This record gives sequence, structure tokens and C-alpha cells, in this order.
Amino acid sequence: MNNRLEIPEDVDILISCGDCARDGIVRSYFVSFLDWFSKQAARYKIFVPGNHDIYYELFPDEAKALVPSSITLLDESGIIIDGISLYGVACRPWRFTGSEYALPEGIDFLISHAPSQGILDNNSGCGVLRRMVDTAKPKYHIFGHIHERGLQQAFIPETTYLNVSYYNKLLYHYPIMKEKQNLENGVIKGIEEDIISSYNTNRHYENDKCLLELRQHLINDIVLAHQEDIIEALREFNDVLMEALKELYDRGKRIYDDLKAHGDYGDEVDVKASLYLDNVYPELHPIQGDDRQDLWEAICDGGWNVLYEEGISFYVSQYETFDSLTGMDCPPPNWNEGLDSGLTKDMHLCRQFHHLFDHTEFAITDFIYVRDFHSEIKINIKKGSHDNGE
Repeated sequence: MNNRLEIPEDVDILISCGDCARDGIVRSYFVSFLDWFSKQAARYKIFVPGNHDIYYELFPDEAKALVPSSITLLDESGIIIDGISLYGVACRPWRFTGSEYALPEGIDFLISHAPSQGILDNNSGCGVLRRMVDTAKPKYHIFGHIHERGLQQAFIPETTYLNVSYYNKLLYHYPIMKEKQNLENGVIKGIEEDIISSYNTNRHYENDKCLLELRQHLINDIVLAHQEDIIEALREFNDVLMEALKELYDRGKRIYDDLKAHGDYGDEVDVKASLYLDNVYPELHPIQGDDRQDLWEAICDGGWNVLYEEGISFYVSQYETFDSLTGMDCPPPNWNEGLDSGLTKDMHLCRQFHHLFDHTEFAITDFIYVRDFHSEIKINIKKGSHDNGE
């Protein structure tokens, strides 16, 4: 993703904290990054390897020989530039490459791939590195690794901590750049304004369903032409969707089994479980604005997004296992129809993802940035010809 970065030309020192390639075990990817990095205009270019730079880890001597003279590799080593002291520590993401030791005195910038324990680390930082930093007290500690805390900083007396990970910004903002351009140019914006207006003012807004369909087709045509750019967001969404479904299925199954075991209902009882996308517009979505929540409420409304009216729903009695619910019991276990088969071949996309993508009026970028859900469970007891829900 480095080729998406726009590096200013008036930079004196450019630092990479590692993870230079998506598939770091491939030599050509490592070389490609070095080639790109070496061509940047910065006077000094410093590279500290990360945990995804597996080629460097497996073949350190060969990897070091590939580093051009215009790049300074820091790995348990330092450099002084115009009186500024910089030191690189091998922490990818923990100090498995060496034991704790005393860092040099007077470090201005300590550079590592992983964070210190307890500081912008989402509870996964390195304790050994934390002790080393606490003792040495560099002016700055620069690192990455934890994408969710990227571009954040923290200050603990004598040291400023900077998580400089740019991955999520590139991942979530670049993929639908063209969608945003079309939105700003009015191609999609006008349609979305009509959707919001119709939803808020028209009693028969469901008659304007064609607006959702048109918007969906326009956005999907743009985004699906560059599927490689949304693949990680798509994977993350499928993972959290599966987790939410598993929790809901297990909860519904317990209720259903308890009713069958302790109630005299026979086959006249069932449990209906429904999962819904969060009511709040996704904060990870690259396009933000004052009207986004209004648009979200409109496109999630079952009045015109008819096949989403009951969310993602299922009757517990119809599925003996979670795999049968999600379609993971069908060969191959991957509901990726309409997507690039090569890019998504090992993603195990579930049946419910396919439902949202192929059967509702959502554009794919509407829901792949969702990370939260809400759910409901209804108990249906049939008495005579009447169904009672609780």
C-alpha cells in the first residue's frame, strides 16, 4: 500500500516502522518496497523491520544486502543525524530476537515496530520493551503495529509516544476514493439527497425504492472494479458478522432447548433470532458528513429495503449446527458469488454476507465497515391457529 502514500518532498528524515509488504515472505515484495522507499525525496530514510517482514526475519543477511545505500537499516543499532539521536529496536511485535538490555543514553527518537506494553497497544504491547523505554526515557518513541491506534499519541513524563501506523487510513479511505469523487461531483450525491428527502417528507417513500437500487448499482460498479482495495475491510466484516451470529445462535439454541425440555409444547414452539446492523452510521466508513446518519437510517428502513426488514433472521429449529446456519457445511464453504473468486477464495464468506450483498438494497461499502450489531429473539408458541410471540 506504500504507493498510495503521498510523501512531501521537503522532508529531512523519513522513517518506516516496518511491515513494508502485504506478503512479507516474498523477496520481490521486499525489494519493491526498498525500491519505492529509496526514491523518496527525504535526505535520510530509515527502516526498522516489522513482524510481516518475514523475508528479513528468515534471511537477514540476504535481506540486509538488498538494502540500498540510500536507506539506513536500524536493528539494535542507532545513528546520529545533525545532532539528533535515533535508535532502532527489534520488537516484531515482541522482543523474541533478543533479551532486555540497557539502551544508549540520550536517545531522541526510539523506533520499533511494536508498541510498549500499556501505551496505544490495545493490551498487546511488549512488556520487555516497556521496561527498556521506562529506563532510557527517550524523548520520543515511534512505532506502529496496532492499526486501530494509528495516528494517535500519548505522553508519559519525559517520553512522547507516537503510533504512526497508516494502514487503516489507507485501507478504509483509498478503496472508495472514486466513489467519493463521484459523490462530490454530484453523481451519487443527488441521489442520496433525494433518498433522504423522500424518507423524511414522503408518506409513500417506499414508492421511491428505485433510488436505492440506482445508488447501489452506481456504487458497486465503481467499488467492485477495485476489489483488491476493499478485501481487508470485507474480511474483517465477515469475521465480526460470524462472531455476532455465533453468539446469537448459541443464545437462541439454549432458549429453544430449554423450552423443549421443560415445556409441553411439542413441535408448536420455535425461536426466531434476528441480527441487525448497528443503528449508528459506521465510523470506519471513509465518507463522513452531517447527512450520513440520516442516509443510514433511510437505507436501513425495511419499508424500501424490504429484504432487510427483519434483519438477518432465522428460526433456530431449522439449523442443527452453526455451520448449517452460515452455509459452512456446503462445499466449498464460501458464499462469494459476484466477487472476484481469486481474491476471496479462502475467505469463507458466510451465507448471511451473501444475503446482504446480493439480496438487499445495500451497496457493498454500506455494510463492510460495520463492526457492531444489535439483535432480538422472539419465542413463537402456536396455540390452535394463533401464533404468539414474546
